[in-house]
Amino acid sequence: MSDAAGNDARGEEPVDSQAPIGAQLRAARKKLKLDIEKVAQALYIDSSVVRALENDEREKLPSLIFVQGYLKSYGRLVGLPVEQLIKDYSRQVGEPPPLSVIRPPGKLPAVRQRSTRLVRYVIVLLLAGILLWLAWPFIERYMESRRESSGEQVPGRLELPPVSEIIGDGSVARIQVSPARRPV
Repeated sequence: MSDAAGNDARGEEPVDSQAPIGAQLRAARKKLKLDIEKVAQALYIDSSVVRALENDEREKLPSLIFVQGYLKSYGRLVGLPVEQLIKDYSRQVGEPPPLSVIRPPGKLPAVRQRSTRLVRYVIVLLLAGILLWLAWPFIERYMESRRESSGEQVPGRLELPPVSEIIGDGSVARIQVSPARRPV
């Protein structure tokens, strides 16, 4: 891998962790005969940030997470051990080192994931049921209005003829069914 100055990748050199971070960076940069402008161009940062890093002017630097990114990039560029730079900087600043993600040794039990999914589906089903229950009177009225406007008879409903068509002595009633009203 080559950097902006045309240098090939180098092995990381041991660093005096007692020296300030800025002095370590400056010494490594001068050893490679790079000026601040070339370093700033290679790292895609402003030259004032490079100067602030080399002069240990922490008040001119952004928050720790950005400085750690700058230190990683600068350390790779000049061939310094990146992890050691970040640890030394964190120690000098007095802030704890960055947190690292520790994954559990195995996967989470599948039962726990399934039960969460099951609960989600039950809740969605209950909400759909409640929504349908609340909307049912409106749906029923809409369907009834459609039937009335089309003039068709509703299957399953028995329409009885008017009482005037019932003939008989009262004990046994006979119903005269007109041809137009004959049930299907």
